[in-house]
Amino acid sequence: MELNKLPGDFLETYRDKIRGLTAEDLLATARKYFDSANMQIVVVGDRAQIEEQAALFGELEVYDNQGKRLE
Repeated sequence: MELNKLPGDFLETYRDKIRGLTAEDLLATARKYFDSANMQIVVVGDRAQIEEQAALFGELEVYDNQGKRLE
């Protein structure tokens, strides 16, 4: 707490502050800090199990475990 200059009651009040956040608060923060137009999502796993769901987010680029692009 000292290193980051946090208030003395930080640990005691943290949980209540987090619970007090609204969906609008989170959306405003995301819009402020994330550039969604240039965002990339990286998914790692069994292609057969995750490809269909991953495709819901947009065009897929698939790579093997050595970083070689497939398709």
